[in-house]
Amino acid sequence: MAVLCVLLLLSVAHALLIEVEHVKLPQYHTYGKNLVLAGGHLDVDNTEIYKTIVELAGGENYAKIGIVTAGSADPADSCNYYSDLFLHRYKALSVYCIPIDVNHTSNNFNDTIVEKIKQQTGFFFGGGDQQRIIDSLPLYRYYFLMATIRVPVMKAITDLFDAGAVIAGTSAGTACQSSAVMIRGGMSWDALRYGAFQSENNDHPDDLIYNKHGGLRMLHGFILDTHFSQRGREGRLIRLLSDTRHLYNGVDWGIGVDENTALVVRHAGTSQAEGEIIGENGVFFADVSNSHVDNSTKYFSIDNVMVHYLTHGDKIFLQNKTIKFSPTKSQMKGHENYDHALTTQDIFGGNRRHPTQKSEFTRVATSIFDSRLETSSYGDTYENNPRFRVTMSRAVAGAVGFVERKHSFHTDITSYRNLHVKIDSSP
Repeated sequence: MAVLCVLLLLSVAHALLIEVEHVKLPQYHTYGKNLVLAGGHLDVDNTEIYKTIVELAGGENYAKIGIVTAGSADPADSCNYYSDLFLHRYKALSVYCIPIDVNHTSNNFNDTIVEKIKQQTGFFFGGGDQQRIIDSLPLYRYYFLMATIRVPVMKAITDLFDAGAVIAGTSAGTACQSSAVMIRGGMSWDALRYGAFQSENNDHPDDLIYNKHGGLRMLHGFILDTHFSQRGREGRLIRLLSDTRHLYNGVDWGIGVDENTALVVRHAGTSQAEGEIIGENGVFFADVSNSHVDNSTKYFSIDNVMVHYLTHGDKIFLQNKTIKFSPTKSQMKGHENYDHALTTQDIFGGNRRHPTQKSEFTRVATSIFDSRLETSSYGDTYENNPRFRVTMSRAVAGAVGFVERKHSFHTDITSYRNLHVKIDSSP
């Protein structure tokens, strides 16, 4: 009898949390559910991205931005930084720093904070450590006998997202937004060499680590990664997709957002969902749905990975993966600038050696589409034992490159679709 009473009380408590659907915000009727997913190192002068966030939150002198700094090692400092930016530079009507982090998780049940959150028209998740965000903002509270309730703070944020409040983030604030497995850290070579793990190993700080339960579940169907091309994270994203696609929330597609760049998702969760690239660099998409892993080799070997790289103004329809290149770009075929494609001895080196140039992976990949004589090229890892080789080819159906010519190869704004990728140990 006592157990039945407890179950009844829990059922009643759960029922009380079920509310009438939140009244749609005005912007919902134009944009639907929407996100702005920035890749980190977001410059204060990147007016395109910050103004887009404010616009999707209702516009200047209307937007009320709830700021989440739970990922930061210094939440108060991050709060001051973003408050000043949104209020004084980008003309939001108000900001509210949500006072929740790993040291203040009890505030998830604070009625005053929940009511304040319900007044916001958009949310911005700052950077830091995505696991701290997940630890600070649980979606559910679990009880014995498997009874659960939705935690009030995340319920309020999710309800507002469903009503049209923008969810924006940068760096860790982007990486935590997916329902798929959540990447936590790691380097590309280590990912290829050792695989993906669910827990950290102090003896191997560069291991690929992920959270199998995923993130905040605002975007479905993709693993999200950030600081992408600049830190050479192509290898770790492909390996994580491959290693986890069999899990209950594993997926075949991954998104890597470059620094000072954002993927703007409008009408999320519908057949019209589309992502548009804004900002300085690009967004990388990896598709392992038809890939093949050769388990007979000593080291990791994967073939038939398809990758795409989109830059400013390009769009991708997230349900059927159709890509539309910006009208400012023209097709490269027949208008290539070079005879030969490039190679590299540091394929996952990012742009750490040449910060003003394209990253190593992007440099090789885009050169293939800008080559008159070659349809493929390769890049080796700087690390050895083993040294991995990434072979890329545009000699496949649907492969195409588009470019907006500027002053040089490194300043050209280049995009491509359907680049075939194979990764194995170098001969």
